[in-house]
Amino acid sequence: MARLLTTALLFLTLVITSNAFASSRGELYRQAKTATALIVAVNDTTHSISLGSGFFVDHDGLLITNAHVVEDYTRLLVYVQDQQVFPNPQLLLVDSDLDLAALRIPLKDSRISLTLAQQPPDDGEDVIAVGYPRVTDILQMGFVLHPTVVAGYANGLGEGRTRSKGRSTPFIQTTANFNFGNSGGPLISLGSQEVHGMVVHTVPYLERAKDRSGAAIGSVIMKSGIGYSIPAVVIRQWLTSNRLLPSLPASPKRLEASDNVDANAEANRSFATGHLLHTLAMALQEDQDLLNLAAFHYENAATLRPEAPWITRNLGLVSASLGRWDQALQAYQRALRYNPKDSALLADAGLAWERSGNRERAIEFYRSAIQNNPGSELAHNNLGTVLLKIGRFDEAIQEFRRALDSDPTSWMVSYNLGLALEARGLREDALLAWETFLRKSARAVDTAGFDNKMREGVARLKPLIAKAHPVSTGSSR
Repeated sequence: MARLLTTALLFLTLVITSNAFASSRGELYRQAKTATALIVAVNDTTHSISLGSGFFVDHDGLLITNAHVVEDYTRLLVYVQDQQVFPNPQLLLVDSDLDLAALRIPLKDSRISLTLAQQPPDDGEDVIAVGYPRVTDILQMGFVLHPTVVAGYANGLGEGRTRSKGRSTPFIQTTANFNFGNSGGPLISLGSQEVHGMVVHTVPYLERAKDRSGAAIGSVIMKSGIGYSIPAVVIRQWLTSNRLLPSLPASPKRLEASDNVDANAEANRSFATGHLLHTLAMALQEDQDLLNLAAFHYENAATLRPEAPWITRNLGLVSASLGRWDQALQAYQRALRYNPKDSALLADAGLAWERSGNRERAIEFYRSAIQNNPGSELAHNNLGTVLLKIGRFDEAIQEFRRALDSDPTSWMVSYNLGLALEARGLREDALLAWETFLRKSARAVDTAGFDNKMREGVARLKPLIAKAHPVSTGSSR
């Protein structure tokens, strides 16, 4: 009976304290999830992906996360409220030693932020960790993006080491079943509603697996139920010393996360989910299962918001990646009804017409894309490719040169220019174009293999040119 009374009093105290910031625990959960973002770091060279979480600490879109989430990437994407996608966010600072990083997101809703605590949590204090654990597994089951909340207890401060220099530094030890992907997410007090720390480690351990007879057959990774977070006081010092957040709020700010769900919000959530799946699929060499799931979510979003051209365009892009060119063309045409002068969209539609076998319509759309954006390297290159295929070599050469004017570093366009020159019978010009580009781009990385194709072209042309123009050795008397 005494235990029941103590539990009831503890619960009552928790509810009363929460009312100072939120009307219920559920409200706090929603507010915490609103301010927590998914961060995806893609390395297109190694075809690898890093997934983690981050959270906002001011009203101007300052987002903090772990350094290990955003290191070694070629592209960064941030998903906010499971609906908004921010490609190429501004990366302000990365501290590999402290494992902290700061980004800036151009937020439309400036109310999204959490408050960093000025004191560490008490032993046994109720806390929650918010983040996106193993989101790839969740998406592969067909669910949309959604952060999770893990409840736990603070166990006080423990000394650890910084990531690269091995300096002594405090960490908040927590009893909770953190998951991979919680990295960078906030650790929030249920009492004060402030952020006590940033989740950085979950501790796994190896368990020996045995067969029915008791013989060891291997090891499996288990969860220890122990996690560690970078304390808010350390984060505060780091932000202020780097002048990223000179004036930190001393008291919690109420977040006004809306409970209302409308068609636009659901469409945005489905689009963001499809966008993430699409990104994962392309980084993993066009994984077909992920592409199909992306198409599913894009279709849902397009059904809810048919007037949003960016949704139907992405549906077209993923259909194109799946080789469904008729569906891609339908999606692009629907998008063009609402944005008929979008150069990139016109170029996409041109490619769909080309792959569907209608080259004249493809040329028409590529020219329209160029008319709306004369500097479109993609449209010039694609137009040149079609003209090359139908034997209009001079026009193709002209388009490839215009594409290189827009992007002189393009391996693909330079290779295509050489092909067009060779097809026109200008072997020496083709050889010169390839050799010049290879020499200028000797240190550049070409992940598509056009550098090797150019070298093969050079090796093929040199003996042909030498045979056509033999070197005279003179005569002797």
